[in-house]
Amino acid sequence: MYAELRRRHPELIPQRLSKATLVALSHAIEDECCARAEEPVLFGGFQRAMFLEQARARWTELARTARAAVVFAALAEPSLSRPGALTEVALPREAPLNREWLLVCDADDLPACMAAVERPGQDTTRDAQRRFDVVWTVDAQAVRHAGRVATALADEYRPDWRASRLPLLADEPPPASADLHRASQLLNRMMGYLDASH
Repeated sequence: MYAELRRRHPELIPQRLSKATLVALSHAIEDECCARAEEPVLFGGFQRAMFLEQARARWTELARTARAAVVFAALAEPSLSRPGALTEVALPREAPLNREWLLVCDADDLPACMAAVERPGQDTTRDAQRRFDVVWTVDAQAVRHAGRVATALADEYRPDWRASRLPLLADEPPPASADLHRASQLLNRMMGYLDASH
């Protein structure tokens, strides 16, 4: 996901951020999505099963009003899919997505996504101190592209996950305005300063 967003959307500026900042960014997107997005299509990538368990209560609530809510993690066995419930996708050991942390909220009224790849060589680093290269955006076209990539990954790793196609993902949203790009660049810079301060 991270590499595909960088390739297709070179305007997204990567930052190196700590896990603490990424948790805050993820929670902010999730909270806004829960409060405002109407029937979003949601995808979350959690790397390890224990990180998914830590977020399960939040994502169960998000799934309640979502058109679809799909989570990726290195699971031994995914739970059975039920309408209105969280859909789990188990990642094989060799899947590149095991190094990534992702969040996609694809909704006409609140598009947002974040993709982060863990820096290599952190096997002995304490969990709270891990660093990631991150891109995030509220550009509807980039978010729609991320949603399509996540859908293709879910189709690959769990072909039975959906009963029907997701019409929302077939539409092409309008391009982002210059004002939105400027605001995103400012928020990106602010996050860098906030992350450096702790």
